Amino acid sequence: MRQLDTEEKAVLLLSSADDDDNPTTQTSLKVQHDNFPVVAKRPKTYQRRRTTNTHPMYFFIFILGSFIFGCLSGVAIMVYRMSQDAEQSSSFINSPHLTKVDLSIKTKLVQSITKTNFVNLTRSIESENDAANRVEQNWQLSSKLFTRVNKFSYDVTLSKYVSSTQWSGIKLINRKTDEEIMKFNLLTTDDYLTFSSLIKSGRIDANYIYYVNYGRHEDFAYLLKTNQIQLKNNDKTIIFMRRKSTIISQTEQIRQALAYGFAGLVLFDYDEINSQITTTNDRQSFSEKWNNDFSEKDRQQLLDGTSNEDDRQISVLILSFSDVEKIFTSETNVWSSCPSEWHNTTTSLKLGGLLQSSKLRFITFMEEVPVHLPVVLGYIRGTLDPDHFVMIGYQLGRKQQEKVVQEIIQAYENQFKNGWKPRRSLIFCAWSGLSYDQHTIRQWISANYRLIDRNLIAYIDLGNGIIGNSTINLHGSPLFQQVAQRAADTIVSPLVHDHTCHNRQSQMPMSNAHIHHRRRRRRHGDEHGQHMQSNEHTEETECEPHKLLDEWMRASKNRIGLNKSLSIVQMIDTDSSASLFQLQRGIPSILIEMTDEQALTNNTFYLQKSPAVFNNEIQPEVVAAYTQFISEIVRQLIDEPLIPFNLTDYANLIEKQTNDYIIHYEKEYQLLNAYLGDSNEMTKLISDLIKSIRQLQTRIDQASKNNYVDIQLLNEKLIQFERLFINDNSLRQINPMDKTYKHILFGPAFGLTNTIVPYPSLSNILFGISNYPKTELNDVSKLYWSKFRQHIQLITRTLNGFDGLLSNP
Repeated sequence: MRQLDTEEKAVLLLSSADDDDNPTTQTSLKVQHDNFPVVAKRPKTYQRRRTTNTHPMYFFIFILGSFIFGCLSGVAIMVYRMSQDAEQSSSFINSPHLTKVDLSIKTKLVQSITKTNFVNLTRSIESENDAANRVEQNWQLSSKLFTRVNKFSYDVTLSKYVSSTQWSGIKLINRKTDEEIMKFNLLTTDDYLTFSSLIKSGRIDANYIYYVNYGRHEDFAYLLKTNQIQLKNNDKTIIFMRRKSTIISQTEQIRQALAYGFAGLVLFDYDEINSQITTTNDRQSFSEKWNNDFSEKDRQQLLDGTSNEDDRQISVLILSFSDVEKIFTSETNVWSSCPSEWHNTTTSLKLGGLLQSSKLRFITFMEEVPVHLPVVLGYIRGTLDPDHFVMIGYQLGRKQQEKVVQEIIQAYENQFKNGWKPRRSLIFCAWSGLSYDQHTIRQWISANYRLIDRNLIAYIDLGNGIIGNSTINLHGSPLFQQVAQRAADTIVSPLVHDHTCHNRQSQMPMSNAHIHHRRRRRRHGDEHGQHMQSNEHTEETECEPHKLLDEWMRASKNRIGLNKSLSIVQMIDTDSSASLFQLQRGIPSILIEMTDEQALTNNTFYLQKSPAVFNNEIQPEVVAAYTQFISEIVRQLIDEPLIPFNLTDYANLIEKQTNDYIIHYEKEYQLLNAYLGDSNEMTKLISDLIKSIRQLQTRIDQASKNNYVDIQLLNEKLIQFERLFINDNSLRQINPMDKTYKHILFGPAFGLTNTIVPYPSLSNILFGISNYPKTELNDVSKLYWSKFRQHIQLITRTLNGFDGLLSNP
């Protein structure tokens, strides 16, 4: 039924009051008229005084009063109903109940998610379309909770190997006689390769082969710099890479091979037992890339800010690891061994080079196949601020994440039936196409960018879910630091300890808002269902069970030592869907996983990602705690009047990373002093920015939390904050190798894959400079620095404008 407008409610209420009053008035008048005493006419024996008939006046006053009372009652009912429906009436703007949070919801949500629902959670393989149909059906069953559920598909044409009637594979051919020595068949697979625009059929006679690990920029850097290999015959070269989608997408591997101009690409699977993902910590510097790989035309296009789109294609095969070993050991070539960082065990694979007595005949036959990549969206509408929404995303076909999302939905549905309604809207997203460079996510962002820019508060990525039993693994925007820390301090640890109580020996730094949250949680302990002692002294010394935050602190100390501490949220990973939202659109995003230990190194600029391994021995208690943690983060974002982002966490991270950054690039800064200015200019620029951020947070802390208008204004500024650090389209070429990520503070640098570094545009220029560069590179240095400086100054002025606006009464 359509909800009535304010004017319609008022008309109905007032007309109802009139209809109730009029019959009563008429009946009353009629009765009193019939019973009016009749006095017989008497002779005039005395001087009669003028009679005063007071009864009609009393009746009139009584009727008028009843009418006024009825009208006032109708208006009162109207106002009450309007306040219950909208809670935004202008006459109640300063009412405290508008900003009061139902703190009991937190405990009820956590209690409704129990470990028994996660027993026998196994992994299964199914098609994404079947998974999408099941998810759509499950969500539609919660019709009272979801405003709507949509399932749609993105059409894309992919390349697939043709049927077996046309052979695809590699032949080892004798160079002199042209006779076949050995034959290697295409690995039997039903997998699509990638987009048709990148793959082609072909027949190649190659004289050179090279093995380049995963094909990341640092892998190529090792191949080129350490061994001084000159890739001058790339049109006669076949490159070999091993596949690992959690390290680098297959699409990106093909693009890497295209960028270097190789004739063919061979992909193979090489999964060592208990292997750790490592890197050579080396990469090709921008100056080397500029001098060696950019043509004069490419350089001018970069300086002019124009794109250099290329429609080149490459032939691709997937072979078994045993066949790849045979290819590299088929003859006695003097080839260098692979670096120890690439493998934990001895391998027969070599770096490769010229085939001395043979050649590889590379044959592929491809066909184009149209496919539909499904997406399922479920929308829960908020009550007070429905336009702003939070998104939770996961990959279709992953049973674990699907079960987690279903339990969160069920928990919200139970509370929804009891009268609770979220303040803001919530969207659940089940994506497909992650194997194809996250195609559906990119398409959805592109098609809905205006909606995202205006209304999306935060994006939560479930990633690989639970791949360990002990420590939460969080990568995302610094704005999630306070949110995640508060949530982790709420959820009880699933691990069994020898003692049930503990005292924290090394507490992580807490913001004022976090301290206030802990005190408030203690004051309102009864509302949370927590048992509290009546004795005040006992209350202060009462032991608490281990929390997820305690497990994080313990793992952090084990990794980097007792005297240091890490933020609970680390920098974003470039291979997650969260990175697309944060680094491309400026949406605060976070990747939430559970691991045995977060794979971090002491180097600020090179972070390694732990391998995605599904552990069949994951305990139900761990899955329940993981689900409770996510639901608590979501509750904070959609239900608290003031969005719980703390800008101080952001400022602290920028300050720390800037100091480390200057030290890391001190030598390079000296070399480019004439073009970038010394490091003091950079420090001053960032210091002004940090000061503005902290001033804005101070204003937020001092604002009245009972003023609805003030809170709405603060929320709007918090929503805009992360978006300020995104380059507009005119700065798209600031990171020419990857146009996807436009964040100026965090992002992938020129020579790194799957790694986040501070100030990526400057890192491209500064890294690896050993002498004064050539004139063209000087121009690029000045161009990058000028754009970066202008953008930071613009952000600082905008933040100061926010602070000035918020300071006005």
